[in-house]
Amino acid sequence: MARKRRELAQRPPLSPRARPEPRDFADALLRRAPGRLLSVIAEVKRKSPSGGAFPHADVVAVARAYEAAGASAISVLTDGPDFGGALEDLVAVRAAVSVPVLRKDFLVAAREVEESALWGADAVLLIADALEDGELREMLATARAVKVAALVEAHTEAHAERALAAGAELVGINNRDLATLKTDVGTALRVMPRLRTRARVLVAESGLKSVTELVSAREAGADAVLVGESLLRDADPGRALRRLLGEEGLSP
Repeated sequence: MARKRRELAQRPPLSPRARPEPRDFADALLRRAPGRLLSVIAEVKRKSPSGGAFPHADVVAVARAYEAAGASAISVLTDGPDFGGALEDLVAVRAAVSVPVLRKDFLVAAREVEESALWGADAVLLIADALEDGELREMLATARAVKVAALVEAHTEAHAERALAAGAELVGINNRDLATLKTDVGTALRVMPRLRTRARVLVAESGLKSVTELVSAREAGADAVLVGESLLRDADPGRALRRLLGEEGLSP
């Protein structure tokens, strides 16, 4: 986050861009296909600090495969040093698919929410654990003003409560502790039941690899899951997503 703040201070002012018509991110997650257990936000990235390099450099091809396999939305990592991404990836993926696209990055200021909208993001990820209350409120207000959905991520119940108090309607519970990079898929299962009546959308994030884990996430209150590394490790990420969802679909 400190690196992100330094990078932001060195960036030139925002330049006008022709923004595409926004797609409804929340609606896409809540309006899952008949027989589908949960909506899936499928992630594209070239590498990660916890997973190393992935065998798929063409993020557009992966995004198209995800959409064909039933993804409700695509998450695009735009951080360069740690994830090999760029804003240009967001633009390319957004143009290649018809589902909403989430910009996933370590955003630190309201200006970056505006930037995300200009570059075509339908949603942004905000990390409650890494933002002060005032920063989070300002970024949520900016997201509403520029008509971009904001998925506010938390790892603990306390930070999830902060997100709701700041005005978050879409809340993600990250099973990965960003301080240690350790993942416990039980984290979301423990936290989400306490939030299910107060958040419009609940998303379980990180570490989910099986249909059984998706069933548990839904029973805990999840409307959607965000999945990346388990799909990107497969030689065919689209096939991996179909397998995760169940090839013939699953009864609710």
